[in-house]
Amino acid sequence: MKRLAVGWLIGMFVCMVFLGIAWAEEKTLEIAFIRATGEPYYQYGSQAAEIAAKKLGVKMIIYTSNLDPAQELANVQDAIARGVDGILIYAVSLSSERAAVDTASKAGVPIFFQYGYHPDLLPKSAGFMQIDLKAFARPLGEWMAENLEKGKVAIIEGTLGRGDAEAYSEGFKEGLAKNPNLMVVTQVSGEWNRQKAYEAATNIITAHPDLVGLFVQNEDMAVGAANALERLGKLDQVKIVSQNGAPYGLDLIKAGKLQLTNANPPSIASVMALRLLIGIIKGEIEPGHFYWAPTQLIDKNNLDVAYRWDADEKDIEAWLSLPLPEPVIPPPAS
Repeated sequence: MKRLAVGWLIGMFVCMVFLGIAWAEEKTLEIAFIRATGEPYYQYGSQAAEIAAKKLGVKMIIYTSNLDPAQELANVQDAIARGVDGILIYAVSLSSERAAVDTASKAGVPIFFQYGYHPDLLPKSAGFMQIDLKAFARPLGEWMAENLEKGKVAIIEGTLGRGDAEAYSEGFKEGLAKNPNLMVVTQVSGEWNRQKAYEAATNIITAHPDLVGLFVQNEDMAVGAANALERLGKLDQVKIVSQNGAPYGLDLIKAGKLQLTNANPPSIASVMALRLLIGIIKGEIEPGHFYWAPTQLIDKNNLDVAYRWDADEKDIEAWLSLPLPEPVIPPPAS
């Protein structure tokens, strides 16, 4: 009887061991997606990642930092305390990135950044993904150089001081320089705001009524600029190019009010970043690499194949079968 009891206990122990192994093998990965704000760009990115996560059998928790570095760090700490397997993040600032990567690194939790790249942070991170700012804007200037014969061009920039708006302007002007008969006559900040871009476009066209081209650095501002030009009867005269590929930007192209945009959809980028992070967590992909985010030049001729911000499940299903981005080796110097 005693032997039977011992045998039963041993059998139960072995079963528990195998059940524990099976549970560990089937454990659902949990990823924290931390976005800088709740603005549409970040919302569409997190929504696409959530859909992809469900299809990949991964649980996702969404945090919003409201552009507050202290809140961002609190979100990182809360995610780690919950026991997440990895963190996907749009950071608020470079200083907040340092705190986030240090905290996650000490806890042994892989953290993958979308934008905010700094080479010093790369070795401690799971990876970075973003666009090449100057190269992103350059084709828009090249389009104007090829499609406008001569005349005055203006730029409505985003908020100055972070370096992104400045880099976009520089890249655009490099492309525009291919036609020496085109000249940038003014650069005005619209602060990424539709109403301020409306006012900026009104002032620009008043000062330069013979303007032929306008580069607007995002499509929220492009809506405001197009409305201003339309009100003043100048929309047919002035060709507009923009960036990001937002749903309202694609609507402008369809209506003939925007000629070209260079899209960097947060939807497909977040899906790719999620896939990379999962591969890093599983040990299938080496951490600490930099990747270029997906981009796509869009005009009226390829609207039907644009990578949409508001992607549906069918779109995301297709993206899950696309090849992953290759790491950039060596990574950018800055």
